[in-house]
Amino acid sequence: MADEVRAKAPTSKDILNKTSWGLFFAYAFLSILTAPYRRTFKLYTWKPLAEFRAAGKDSRAFIGLVREWKANKYQELQSVQVAASFCAGATLATISWTKLNNPIWVADALWFSSLICSIWAVVTSIQTKSILDDLPDKDELSLFLPEPEIKRVRKVILRYKKTPGFGHWIMMFIWQFPSMTMSYAWCTFLSGLTVYVCTPFVRNEAWDNRHKVAIVYLSVGGVGLFTYFFSSMFVYAGEKDYERSCASTRVNTTDLEGGAPEVHTGPEKEKNDGSVEANDSYPNLRSTGLLDREGEASRRGTGRANKPQLLI
Repeated sequence: MADEVRAKAPTSKDILNKTSWGLFFAYAFLSILTAPYRRTFKLYTWKPLAEFRAAGKDSRAFIGLVREWKANKYQELQSVQVAASFCAGATLATISWTKLNNPIWVADALWFSSLICSIWAVVTSIQTKSILDDLPDKDELSLFLPEPEIKRVRKVILRYKKTPGFGHWIMMFIWQFPSMTMSYAWCTFLSGLTVYVCTPFVRNEAWDNRHKVAIVYLSVGGVGLFTYFFSSMFVYAGEKDYERSCASTRVNTTDLEGGAPEVHTGPEKEKNDGSVEANDSYPNLRSTGLLDREGEASRRGTGRANKPQLLI
């Protein structure tokens, strides 16, 4: 009897609990890993790829998402190249300091790590741009794009056919790798600079002017770090408010569409039998092209306001 109890198969509740804990630790690890560039990772990699997966075989929605994401990704990679180049220059300028006063080895390790991260950020951003160049241009990303080409674009971006697998998550890692290495380059550079300046305290040396320099450096750097953390909190709170606002707007729009009365868009005209028929001008506007042009203009006008800003 005891053997039967031990051999009892796990219930669905047990499996669900294990899965929930696994997802919790996975998301926690991902949050820690992407903390230095969380907003960039969310706006330009995590969220767009999730929307691509949700679009499924809806070609209309998928093409619109790809058109916007490609333009944003180009801007992200351009910002990464500029920031990584500045970081590499700053690191090369400070590495020569390690030849003076025999600094602690940790500063050297952090600065050389910063240098290699900066180099990889520039190199991989160029490679990622070459992948984007293989995608159709903005003018080609329309409803007239052939179905085989849509499948090719989906495969290039997502790297899976039916369900996301190992290749898909590797591709997601590649899409965000330039921003990751650029962010880590600045983090390791500042960490190395802090270790170098605070070497007199680390080695417990006799009091001199270097201790005073370290105190001033920590004071100014502490103010900047304090401001950075608070601004990050406000950015996070603003994101959550925006998401709640969008969700509320979608719910209200759905309710209005469900209970909205029938609206006639044109004057009524009388039939031969005396009844009244609504003259719908919607097909007439569409046939003349006025409706499409107005809709496109409104989309262009609102697109700038809704476009996410790059914060690295």
